[in-house]
Amino acid sequence: MNANGNDNRDSRRKFLTRSATLLAAGAALPALPALASNLRGQGPATPASNPIATNPMLQRLHVNAFGSETVINDLRQAVAAMLALPPEDPRNWYRQALVHVLDCPHGNAWFLPWHRGYIYWFESIARRLLKKPSFALPYWDWTSAPEMPAALFGGDVLDTNTQGFIHDFPTFDLKFRKPMETFWKGLTQQQRVQLEQRGFANFEMFWAAVHAYFCPGTRRKIGAGNRQLPPVARDAVSLPTLINALAPPTLFEFGGSLVAQHSNMGGTPGMLESQPHDLVHDAVGGYMGDMLSGSDPTFWLHHCNVDRLWDVWMQRQGLISQDGPAAWRNEPFLFFCDENGKMVNSIAGDYVSSRELGYTFQASTPIPTALSRPANAAWPAMFGCQLKSTDLAINGSVMASVEPGLLACDAFERNYPTAIVIDLDRPEDPAAWHFKVDIKIDDDSSSELVHCGHASFFGSMGARRPGDMKHRGQLKIGIADGMSKCLAGSSPGARRFSILVRAQRAGSSSPTEILKMYRIELISL
Repeated sequence: MNANGNDNRDSRRKFLTRSATLLAAGAALPALPALASNLRGQGPATPASNPIATNPMLQRLHVNAFGSETVINDLRQAVAAMLALPPEDPRNWYRQALVHVLDCPHGNAWFLPWHRGYIYWFESIARRLLKKPSFALPYWDWTSAPEMPAALFGGDVLDTNTQGFIHDFPTFDLKFRKPMETFWKGLTQQQRVQLEQRGFANFEMFWAAVHAYFCPGTRRKIGAGNRQLPPVARDAVSLPTLINALAPPTLFEFGGSLVAQHSNMGGTPGMLESQPHDLVHDAVGGYMGDMLSGSDPTFWLHHCNVDRLWDVWMQRQGLISQDGPAAWRNEPFLFFCDENGKMVNSIAGDYVSSRELGYTFQASTPIPTALSRPANAAWPAMFGCQLKSTDLAINGSVMASVEPGLLACDAFERNYPTAIVIDLDRPEDPAAWHFKVDIKIDDDSSSELVHCGHASFFGSMGARRPGDMKHRGQLKIGIADGMSKCLAGSSPGARRFSILVRAQRAGSSSPTEILKMYRIELISL
């Protein structure tokens, strides 16, 4: 029974059943100490010789922490070992990256548990290849260290400019097409249904998407000479952004909304995804700029930090294991493979607790807690904005106005957590677009636009053909700090605000498409 009174024993029992099946087949599973010992509050669920019950809790270190050199060297060796595996082996470096193309969710409530599972099994593979049960990935806390770690530019396998990485599609196609065709032929009916939901009705549609990921280039935009994140990304990983991103009190406000299934991009993401996650991907660029991002070692450090921040949020809610409805917990994740290269039949509920999966995080710089909205707050949580235009082009903008009322304005002035949701067409090339939000008091002639935040879409999830309808997507952007500054010094009372959403060009391409804005909503968290 977790802190919110919900019992997750069913999903835990299913994971143990699957684990027992793998053990019977001779697989050595990674540590799951809390899961085994806490089931029904009883003692160990497996014999003492079983690694599930006996392996110690692992700790993921900050990549810049004292003593992290050993972990980074282990990571180098693991990457080299995975690059050296034949393309027929599902544990091969690029085969692992293709799992992200096949199955990763973005813009919905499965973003966090899916990526936790992805990292978990990747670590398991690394431990097996290293023959080092104590290995755990480091994390990159970009808020306290907003520059790419120096270890990623050492001229070795953590640097994607070195030998072993593939930067042209013909070479990739020659090496990986046949193994992936063989993989595709062996898919189960349930896997095929999930791929069709993603837009991959057949192998050629999937492979066309992989080809497209090579077109913008696979080399990083950030180099060893200047490892700093660019200003837009630094804004997205800043402390005010993180304070706001961690403020929502419920899972589906924090981690993304619940939609029909995990390949559906139509949900509302959390601020953690829309801002720091997406904009760090875009800033690093190359492989990291789209769904083949697992090909860059940066990905694993970046997502370890996202996973850590989920833990920080859960701790603030008094949770050790994330609760959620059955529709969320039971969503199948069918494309991970274990340390022996065997497919893992899992569900979201298998990845609801880092401790139950056998790891914790080294502490990093504390993130202050935002003000919590009183339980009996009189003002409504959401305020629809009136759009003054709907077409949005690069270097253009859309304006909206909103009157949230006296009590809400009072809360905004005192820096209560606040966000806006923008609902618009997803760009054909998401990495070419950034969205900037400014706000001002509409009925105050002395008020000027105040910057509130940046966001972007990440990745072109699924396959698109010429003439296909645009995908519609949403972004959630924290604006508490900007809103508080906007109201500072203004006269008290209910105010009307103008919200300006600007589309800025990112990178070297110049998109000509026009996006349609459907909705802008102001939210008191």
